[in-house]
Amino acid sequence: MRPELKEAPGPSKQLRLGAVLFLLLLLNWGSGVAQSSRSATDDAPVIRVTSEFVLVDALVENKKNGALIGSLGPNDFQLSEDGMPQTITYFSHDQLPLSVVFLFDLTMTVRPVLKPLAEAASEILGHLKPQDEVAIMVFSSHTELLQDFTTDRSLAAAAVEKASGMKSGDGTFIHEDMYEAVEQATKSTVPQSRRVLVWLTDGTANLQNSLAQKTMGKGAPAYLHTKAEATDKLLRSGVAVSALIEKSGETDAVVAAMDATPFAFFAGARVGDVNRYAEQTGGPVLHTSRKEVAVRLGLLIDELRNRYTLGYKPATSKPPGTFCKVQLELRPEAYRDHPDFKQRDILVRTKRGYYR
Repeated sequence: MRPELKEAPGPSKQLRLGAVLFLLLLLNWGSGVAQSSRSATDDAPVIRVTSEFVLVDALVENKKNGALIGSLGPNDFQLSEDGMPQTITYFSHDQLPLSVVFLFDLTMTVRPVLKPLAEAASEILGHLKPQDEVAIMVFSSHTELLQDFTTDRSLAAAAVEKASGMKSGDGTFIHEDMYEAVEQATKSTVPQSRRVLVWLTDGTANLQNSLAQKTMGKGAPAYLHTKAEATDKLLRSGVAVSALIEKSGETDAVVAAMDATPFAFFAGARVGDVNRYAEQTGGPVLHTSRKEVAVRLGLLIDELRNRYTLGYKPATSKPPGTFCKVQLELRPEAYRDHPDFKQRDILVRTKRGYYR
């Protein structure tokens, strides 16, 4: 995906590098087509369910200091569907086990920070609960499963160690990777677990088209799932997406080079695709550095575990395929009962709706 650079170039070097990259791209790629257009789901993150009972996960935090708020009960929340109040009939907090898929980015710009990411993941394995299960995958232009879901920490640790020594010459095709990762997450073996993807990456990805596949996707499948297909599979699955992002010097150099040329459209080095998938599921995205990567990954797992789960049976029936908007917030009484809460500082992060 990304050329190996020894140091971050200055502005003039960026321009020269951008021009060189463009010429190479023209020689190797020819003319290209853009990534598939925005799907209707881009602006309305949803999850489709087939049951009449709806489950909603939510994370409550203080925006001002980032502290998680874990002292709430069902009476502190008010939930509505399409503006109509709903009765919460199921409530839990930090009670459901986790089914976690760790995904390690093998592309060139992540290689300098892959070892610290793997070491942090190995350390975090020891802090998971006994009933939590883990799967280990790596990704670039496609994913590879190194360890299926297991509660055996020694098997998971061995797979993480293997991942730390791997590399790929391909680019990052995040939509194909997401599709394959969600498919793996749905194979969780622990009943009623919370299924989550934890992407360990620098947050960059390439455009997915036939030219990129030819030059940077030699290991990719013949058919690449589109953004719309990956989004649909994700939103049907109930899987939460999260990410721990660590950028290397190579990451910064390549992104800067792409920003310095108007022809970056051909090359990619896109930033933010993983974040947008996470936003659709209410999952956290944290940034880190080598010195604090274990701490930040631990915080990420805490955020995933400390989500509240609320369930309700919709008060009204609607035709199949109807989009139902869900709104979840704290009741005014919650601020009265918790005087240390300031409404302007409280963030309730959750899914935005579902299809009947």
